[in-house]
Amino acid sequence: MFLVGTYELVIDAKNRLSVPFNIRRKLDEHSFYALPGGRPRTLALYPESYFEKLRPVPPVESLSDTTQAWRQFEYSQCALLETDNQGRILLPDRLLKRAGIEKEVTLIGVQDHLELWNRRDFEEFENSQWEHLAENRARALQELRAFAPQPSGLQA
Repeated sequence: MFLVGTYELVIDAKNRLSVPFNIRRKLDEHSFYALPGGRPRTLALYPESYFEKLRPVPPVESLSDTTQAWRQFEYSQCALLETDNQGRILLPDRLLKRAGIEKEVTLIGVQDHLELWNRRDFEEFENSQWEHLAENRARALQELRAFAPQPSGLQA
């Protein structure tokens, strides 16, 4: 699974968001977990089975109080969203309000998940990234190379 792209969308009066066809056709399933994003004022949307694989279930007694509290909070803020026959998901009002998400939004693909942003917030982010594109790209690629698989049979 590799999710990419930028989609300017509108959340309707019933808090439904149309998931673009380009995204739906890439996925074997049509349900997502929604939770607060890693950036303020965003929501992260993970395909259901992928999110469940990302979150191992360790024995509770082996976790610190801080980690246990974080797990309780994160899971309490998650919502499982099913797409309807028209490819829409119903976003919980409480998550939208907590994240400060308004009606005009931008949905972006971020490799393994989607992020929902207020359109203005994403435009500001996008503009700031374009201003420093060359230097940010060089730094990011250098850091990401550490995670890239090394071809077998080649010696350094």
